[in-house]
Amino acid sequence: MRPGNALSLLLAACVPLLSLASPTAVPAGAGSQPNHRLLPPVDPRIVPLCSQTHTPDICVSAARSYAHEYPVIDATNLFNILVRALRDRIQIDTAKTLAMTKTQKKLDKMVRAGIDSCLRSYEDALDYTGEGIEAFITRDLGTFETRFSMVIGVFSGCNDEFMDIPNPLEAQNNRLMNMAGNCIRIGKMTFKE
Repeated sequence: MRPGNALSLLLAACVPLLSLASPTAVPAGAGSQPNHRLLPPVDPRIVPLCSQTHTPDICVSAARSYAHEYPVIDATNLFNILVRALRDRIQIDTAKTLAMTKTQKKLDKMVRAGIDSCLRSYEDALDYTGEGIEAFITRDLGTFETRFSMVIGVFSGCNDEFMDIPNPLEAQNNRLMNMAGNCIRIGKMTFKE
């Protein structure tokens, strides 16, 4: 074989392998870095409204994934953003909690009972959130506040399931309570006093 042909053959064999050297070619989960979805930058239009909540950092964090979809950020649109984020987070945390029960087979019996109770409660939280949104649309302030307060109560009650035992869901429940509280605060800004 002539040297030029051998080099061409080697090059032809190596070219397909070059794409494997690219960091973008590594399949999700195969690299050493965790697979995180890149968040959009914080939209500065949400900051003034979020700063009026009890947990502005959670408000901004929840809103940043959706704010870019709105040409105008006012209290109504921010409320829509926050309830979307709340519903999404409840569904994500429900899936994570369910996965925990399947992957951690040696959970303490009391912890497992608490988790199972919380999983049932998360469905209620989604229902109450939907009812709160309906009350927002129909401008029923009393029902609006009651339903979102019930959402907070669901997550607080879930934490109560773990009074004397380790609570593996405490951080996510606290975040969900704060997210629901932010929905109340921003939503109330749109009601005429």
